[in-house]
Amino acid sequence: MSALAGALVGAAASLVVPIGPLAIGAAAYAGFVAPALWVEARANARRREAERAVAVLVERVHALVAAGRPPETALAILMTRPSGAILLDATLRRAADAYALGAPIFRTLAANARDEGLATCAAFAEELDRARDLGRGSLAVIRERRDALRAAERARSIAAASQVEGKLMLVLVLCYLPALVVLVVIPLFIGLLEGLFS
Repeated sequence: MSALAGALVGAAASLVVPIGPLAIGAAAYAGFVAPALWVEARANARRREAERAVAVLVERVHALVAAGRPPETALAILMTRPSGAILLDATLRRAADAYALGAPIFRTLAANARDEGLATCAAFAEELDRARDLGRGSLAVIRERRDALRAAERARSIAAASQVEGKLMLVLVLCYLPALVVLVVIPLFIGLLEGLFS
């Protein structure tokens, strides 16, 4: 459908500007590819949003486990609460439904997160499952994951902050340089030319 729309746009453009059939084919191809690129970009944005929301989930699990709740109960409580990310909420809801039917909570969450491409959530659930199987304290595992996510978020924030200076310089150049040229450089140049010819 979008390829047909692209071909029609190319044909309409060829009526105004003689661009030939090659441009119509290119417009049809662009119309064919553009929706797939848009859908993929949206999916990647949702996945990034869900990966950032996993940090909040880990913080909440840590708070509940540190308060004395078992990790399974803490996770079961939080799987029914909204996390702020649509993809993570859907993954948690599916895992909660499977847990209500008797499936192991950590393995189910890990499998559902892997299916959705949420690597951080899957790794967290696998670490909790492994800690339970090995008899290791879950609070230490949760604390390690929480610290790792905090460090990653801190690094991401520092990287974003380091790009601000370049963007501000670009804004400064694009906004103020034309005004500087019009108000200072051009009158100065005209004054010099008048001085030369008078």
